[in-house]
Amino acid sequence: MASNEEQNPIELKVEEVGVLQEKEQNEEEEEEEVEQEEENDKKDQKQNPNNQENDENNDEEEGEEEGNMEIRLVKEQDDNQNVDENKKSFDIHLEPELKVDVEWEITDNNDVDILFKTITTKKLWLHWGVSQGNDGKNWSRIDKSFYPALTTEFQGTSLQTEFSYLEKDDLEQKIHIRFPKKHVHTFNFVFLEKDKNKWYNNNEQDYHLQIN
Repeated sequence: MASNEEQNPIELKVEEVGVLQEKEQNEEEEEEEVEQEEENDKKDQKQNPNNQENDENNDEEEGEEEGNMEIRLVKEQDDNQNVDENKKSFDIHLEPELKVDVEWEITDNNDVDILFKTITTKKLWLHWGVSQGNDGKNWSRIDKSFYPALTTEFQGTSLQTEFSYLEKDDLEQKIHIRFPKKHVHTFNFVFLEKDKNKWYNNNEQDYHLQIN
């Protein structure tokens, strides 16, 4: 004969069914809540289409704050390290389609280093000299040992140097001049097309580089 403490198998079965029904009901309620949240999200997106873009922008801003901006700045600093602060450069427009690039600097050895470059079919010459004063007057020549290639003396006080091509069949031409800075205050120059006797002399004011 069974003990009074033992439960009826039928009662146990009924109790188990009740637990299962309650579990199923909870699951259905959770599913309904999830579906309701999804529907609400869809409604919000339709009403506010910019919300998603704002979220993406916020993510990008957070990424920059975390490190992307810092990396970009470091890269810019690395690029700037290659810039030579002592070298000066400018362009001289002789005609609308004729331009001469000028780069110059005082080197560590206290030399004046000047590079003229142009791209043209014209045959240009540089007519030049130096002055001990800052007014660009009283032209004189540098020592002959520092003449660049294709240079001839002119009337005792100045020099004329022919532009030379960098490469064969190339229109780019250059003149490279280097001499000691000692006793030189101004580098004076104009441009000339010898075959046409055409001068580019800055409206008869000449061009000048203040060395000091």
